[in-house]
Amino acid sequence: MNYVEVIKKMPSLHCARGPKRCEKCKELLEEGDKYALIRVYIRPGDIARPMTEIYMGGERVFKEYDVMLWFESKEEARDYAIKNGLGLLI
Repeated sequence: MNYVEVIKKMPSLHCARGPKRCEKCKELLEEGDKYALIRVYIRPGDIARPMTEIYMGGERVFKEYDVMLWFESKEEARDYAIKNGLGLLI
């Protein structure tokens, strides 16, 4: 498998350009952090994706990711993680 799925507390972003280069990303950033189910790719892909910091094998790494699902609350994210056997990064 070329990816892992985790739930992480993070700001909402619209695209890979991020809030410094995209107005929509900047607006979403101002809304504050939310919880998201993200697919973190182990190997780089052929398209531009945002990057996130995670720990793999005890080592801090930056990897590409896609947001699969947003959660309305921490409790909803935790319940989803438990039900689906996923890690919850807070």
